[in-house]
Order: sequence, then structure tokens, then C-alpha cells
Amino acid sequence: MLRAISRMVGLWVVAGGFVAAVVDGMKSIAASAPVITSAFAAWSELAPSSLGALRGMVEGRIGASAWSTVTGTVLALPTWALLGLLGAVLIALGRRRAAPIGIVP
Repeated sequence: MLRAISRMVGLWVVAGGFVAAVVDGMKSIAASAPVITSAFAAWSELAPSSLGALRGMVEGRIGASAWSTVTGTVLALPTWALLGLLGAVLIALGRRRAAPIGIVP
């Protein structure tokens, strides 16, 4: 059951990454120059209150330097790359295990 949910959520996240890539592509065509939206910029546009809540939680539990590290590395990635990577991890976690060699299921 959890594998199926992980695969389903992973596919939705990969689809979101694809949508983010299409949006960046359309913005690049309109601007006649490459446009790459960082995950931080997209998140702050779509849901600034949840980003602030995450910041407060990270700074409260781990420290302010952890937040600067997270925003400097993870959230600085392009949105499509971060969502694609996260979706691929979720899909990989939800895949079925391979049968041992010589045993037919």
C-alpha cells in the first residue's frame, strides 16, 4: 500500500517538474533568453506562508546556519530539477523488489 502511494506521489511530483520545465521554456521563449526559476523563487511566489513556516521550523530546531545552507544549496536548484529528483526518489522507493534469481513469482 505504501509503495503504491509512494509511486503515485512520485509520478505527480515528476509531472509538476515537467510543468515547471514547460513554464521556464515558455518564459525563455518570451524573453528570448534562458530563464531558469529557482525552487526558492517558485515557492515564495506560490506559498510564501508555508516557506516562512518551514524557515521558522528549521531555524528553531536546527539553527539559522542550517536554513542558509538549505536555501543556498537545495532551494537554489531549478524547480524542474528539484521536483524531478524528488519524484524519481519517490518512484524508486515505491518500486517492487526484484525476485531472487531462479525464483519465478
